[in-house]
Amino acid sequence: MKKTFHFLALPLLFIWELPQNLLGLVVYVIMRSKKKIIQTELESHHLFFETPKTGVSLGWFVFWTPAGNRFSNLINDCRMHEYGHTRQSLMLGPLYLFVVGIPSLSRVLYSKWYYKKHGYSWGNYFNGFPENWADKLGGISVPKG
Repeated sequence: MKKTFHFLALPLLFIWELPQNLLGLVVYVIMRSKKKIIQTELESHHLFFETPKTGVSLGWFVFWTPAGNRFSNLINDCRMHEYGHTRQSLMLGPLYLFVVGIPSLSRVLYSKWYYKKHGYSWGNYFNGFPENWADKLGGISVPKG
């Protein structure tokens, strides 16, 4: 019974997240052609791709980088954060790119501008929506102090 459920559920989940899955496939093809995929893992129907410096979650395609790790008490918090975005994608389905993708991309662009203007990183990137929600869903608890 459980195998039958998974057999039926996976295609429905893929369709539920179709816009981000298609975009994730495009990103994968580009990253692979540029030889930017270091390692690939399959975990509960999600493909996790370790990259030199890219962190983005698009449906079943999760790109993460050790360079994005923030906390020494966690092994791969960038991977955990991006997994949090996959959970958002599961919840929001076709609305994910509008509700999470656009605000997240806006925060990325602002943080790049901030760095160019001030010469140091914007410290509030993960403090606002949707990044703080992704941290929570990914199991990241910010250390005190």
